[in-house]
Amino acid sequence: MPRFPTPTEPGHYWAKLVHPTRMPEGEDWASVDWEVVQVFENCLDRDGPEYLGVHVPGVKFVQWVPDFVWGPAVPVPSDLRRAS
Repeated sequence: MPRFPTPTEPGHYWAKLVHPTRMPEGEDWASVDWEVVQVFENCLDRDGPEYLGVHVPGVKFVQWVPDFVWGPAVPVPSDLRRAS
């Protein structure tokens, strides 16, 4: 999968966690393969380094956008767009 731009908006994206943040000593949370992650607004300072956080399935702590290699956004089905 080619590299994609770093997300600038909340949503779901394909990504590989390559530099985990806050990982307990002796554990390795780096992704073996591409997985879907959730990017969310973590604070109101859009220019701050922690504006966007990332939830990774099975990882207890929030990770940060620079910790990943990014793939494409996961498309939202048109039915869900109309519901919001």
